[in-house]
Amino acid sequence: MTRPDRPSVAQQIELEIESLAFGGRGLARLNGFVIFVEGALPGDRVLAEIIRSTRSFAEARTVAVISPSQARIEPECRHFGVCGGCSWQTLEYQTQLKFKQRQVDDCLSRIGGVDEYEIDTPLGASQIWRYRNKVEYSFTGDEGGLKLGFHLPGDWRRVMDVEDCLLHSETTNRMRDFIREFASQSGAGAYDQRSGKGFWRHLVLREAFRTGEFMVNIVTAPGEFPAARRFVNEITSTFPGIASLLWSVNGGRSSVAAGFPYHVLAGRDHIFEEIGGLKLEVSPSSFMQTNTGMAERLYGKSLEYGAPGAGDLVFDLYSGIGSIALSFARHCREVVGIEIVEEAVRAAAANARLNNIENASFRYGKVRSVLKEILAAGRVRQEYGSGPVELVILDPPRAGASKKEIQRILELDPDRIVYVSCNAATMAANASRLKEGGYRLVKAGSVDMFPHTPHIEVVASFKK
Repeated sequence: MTRPDRPSVAQQIELEIESLAFGGRGLARLNGFVIFVEGALPGDRVLAEIIRSTRSFAEARTVAVISPSQARIEPECRHFGVCGGCSWQTLEYQTQLKFKQRQVDDCLSRIGGVDEYEIDTPLGASQIWRYRNKVEYSFTGDEGGLKLGFHLPGDWRRVMDVEDCLLHSETTNRMRDFIREFASQSGAGAYDQRSGKGFWRHLVLREAFRTGEFMVNIVTAPGEFPAARRFVNEITSTFPGIASLLWSVNGGRSSVAAGFPYHVLAGRDHIFEEIGGLKLEVSPSSFMQTNTGMAERLYGKSLEYGAPGAGDLVFDLYSGIGSIALSFARHCREVVGIEIVEEAVRAAAANARLNNIENASFRYGKVRSVLKEILAAGRVRQEYGSGPVELVILDPPRAGASKKEIQRILELDPDRIVYVSCNAATMAANASRLKEGGYRLVKAGSVDMFPHTPHIEVVASFKK
């Protein structure tokens, strides 16, 4: 039976926005019925149109702001409201931080079932615009010509031509424009996923803020790169900071921009960046935090929470290119990194040599499989000397650690765990399992790596 106060699809309603829900949408109530409103902020009174209605909640979009919140400001970006990114740029920055911290606390208590932990002051970003060191663009073509930009929300077939993305530097914006112009005049069309025809697919740009080096990776369908020599000469002379110019080939239908064989058109197959006194080699497929300045503060917070001692054995799970592991290596007896991306494992080992760090080693494989192998027949003691594992650093993907991985960590039986996460909800679910396994949450803090978005990086400290 339909509730009498349940709104119907296409109905327009005036709503008072109470707060922000997890994920960044405004939360309102109609006679107690919950409605999530895209584009609305706490304190707004809006005219909203219902786009989905279920028995327990509805979803809506903002048609007009009738009375704006005191925290509402004018957006900086010319693409706001079209590209779908930076959805919080109409919210004053200190208010963004307040709601991000509230979401972290809510996840930990509601999903994780943990309480009585210390809440650290959120670390706000030192630079709230042009902070990203990596960007992925997509090519598409229509009657208006070739476009290079971001997919429109909910429509993988359409791409918005980007003029100036304020999350990326002016130089990378100019690189995108240069490549779009070259591709438009090349005679080769953009790849069409439905027909499987066309050439240009994606563009991935990386910028090393501390060293000034750039990586340009152009992803295409199979075929001959048009006027390759002229392209290399023109782009490297126009942008002398390009240290790595790559051409990757995706022969399948999947619309992804990484993980394909590549050719080095100019320079190296990697760039160098410096974070926290470490010189790091960054390869095409390896993960590195996308906010260089705040990554340094994130690693500092992780060190503070982990408090490694000179005699400690530390395991870094999902170790990537080794940036966190090598930060800890200078303060402990030995660090063991485990990572599933083979290219990242090679980069991590190279980074250890690059920084003359001899007490860090890196192993390739799934976390749960490598830990199972190490745990078999007391291999921790055999391979890494006497004594227990004092500290585990856990920095999983957005989906969090699996049940088996958490179980392996519990079998490893560390004294302390530092959990780094870009998803408070999945971290909270893992925190619940760690609690069941005998660990208590001591402290949690947030580091804002992603201003103007609902996303927040979380660091948490657990103790046995």
